[in-house]
Amino acid sequence: MTDIIYAIQVAIAVVVALWTYDRYAKRWSATLGEEVVEGSVHRADFVPVGHIGQWLVYYGYEVRGKRYLYSFEARDFKALPNDAGLEKFRGSYPIGYGLTVFYWKEDPSVHWLHKPPSTKAIFSNALDVPLLVLVLTNVPLLFIHWLISMQAG
Repeated sequence: MTDIIYAIQVAIAVVVALWTYDRYAKRWSATLGEEVVEGSVHRADFVPVGHIGQWLVYYGYEVRGKRYLYSFEARDFKALPNDAGLEKFRGSYPIGYGLTVFYWKEDPSVHWLHKPPSTKAIFSNALDVPLLVLVLTNVPLLFIHWLISMQAG
């Protein structure tokens, strides 16, 4: 019975590896920077979170008639969260400020700002779901293997 469990685990690992490669190969063109649009800032604000806060920039872009809205934290911006700091922040990211947005043509919601993604970013993006499936399918198999070994021993 242990051999069957190992065979199932190997089969799952092979399927997940092929699935990951397929996802990686489909996203590879994003590293070339061919799919690019101009986005723009539509809001910049300080958002209090707990005892501290975040300087957030809200931006949007449009691909094939569909609008995508996102935000990012401006971690490199340092100022006190008062009126003067807010004015300085909004001066750094004025409404309408242009952002270069590189996106994956199959799913434009997957995007990167200012420069095309690295191959590492593409690989981690392609690996996340298959790796989760691999873990979730192996946990029950390992439990079954443990039960069998407990009964045999």
